[in-house]
Amino acid sequence: MRRLAALLVLVTVLGCGGDSSTSPKDTAVTGTYNLKTVNRIPLPFIVLQSDSVKFEILNDAFTLKEDKTWSESGLTRTTYAGEVTTDPITDSGTYVLSGTNITLISTNGSVDGTVGGGTLTLVNDAVAAVYQK
Repeated sequence: MRRLAALLVLVTVLGCGGDSSTSPKDTAVTGTYNLKTVNRIPLPFIVLQSDSVKFEILNDAFTLKEDKTWSESGLTRTTYAGEVTTDPITDSGTYVLSGTNITLISTNGSVDGTVGGGTLTLVNDAVAAVYQK
């Protein structure tokens, strides 16, 4: 259940190799992007809530590097029958950039989005996660 939820957001979520070309546009996207909203809802984001369980994304961040690799780190919180646990979100891989379109690729799959102006937006089915530098 935790992995499925993380996959929804990241997108965590995400190998194959990426495009190895570089250009001035590519270096403009490098840096760390912190999750601000999921479906326009600020953090913490409740992924799942029922009578006895609540699963939340507390924070998440993607770091895009000039060599077309990325890494992800974050934290989830699960409350089950009153007991609270936290678990890390981690993933890494490569990315392909075409203009403002970006695809993050890892052994878990891939996720598409856009990047530019200090904002990374990742979209997976009905989930839109917005990250900012």
